[in-house]
Amino acid sequence: METKNYYDILGVSVKASLDEITAAKNTLAKKYHPDANMKNGIDTTGQMQEILEAYSVLSDTTKRAEYDRSISGRKPVLQTYDLKNEAPQDTEDSGFVVYWKASGKLYDIIAESDELIRQKHAESRLAQLAMQALPYIILLREAQIPERYWLPDIMNWLLFTWFKNRNYTVAYLLSLYDEHTKKDMTMSAGLKLKSRSRKYEHSVKRLMKY
Repeated sequence: METKNYYDILGVSVKASLDEITAAKNTLAKKYHPDANMKNGIDTTGQMQEILEAYSVLSDTTKRAEYDRSISGRKPVLQTYDLKNEAPQDTEDSGFVVYWKASGKLYDIIAESDELIRQKHAESRLAQLAMQALPYIILLREAQIPERYWLPDIMNWLLFTWFKNRNYTVAYLLSLYDEHTKKDMTMSAGLKLKSRSRKYEHSVKRLMKY
């Protein structure tokens, strides 16, 4: 990843907002996750890893600032993905991808609910969103993935690690992530992530009251 521009990988502007970066990641991930394309005989693991790596940096304020400084003055390298055959949309998912997709759909629901909470007369729509969110919440809880891991940044890390060894259990993946936060994260980054995770948990619980 030394010569590839993360912005070009996701197809976004260097001035893109977090919402735009997240939307771009979600669109690419649906198209290129390996389980969908393997049935067409196309291995997109490398592309998927690049997408998740780019998102993990650009979605983090501190990492993004450091990255922007590192590429300052460097000529961007356009990265595009071209599949000859589009993967079918109804391809059955397997492994950790199931939980990752559920967390992504839940995040979109929570993002909408956070906006509606501040508006009047939105109770009906919030109730609908709560019903939509419930199956994903149940799935993640039944998989024994605690709420503090549901944040997209964390679920992306877990998926990226699972791609390396698909025999990893959920419990082992979570233990690897906990070890990663202790060894590889600065105290400041860890505190910021915990704060975001707690805020997200609060948003989930708030929506489920409707």
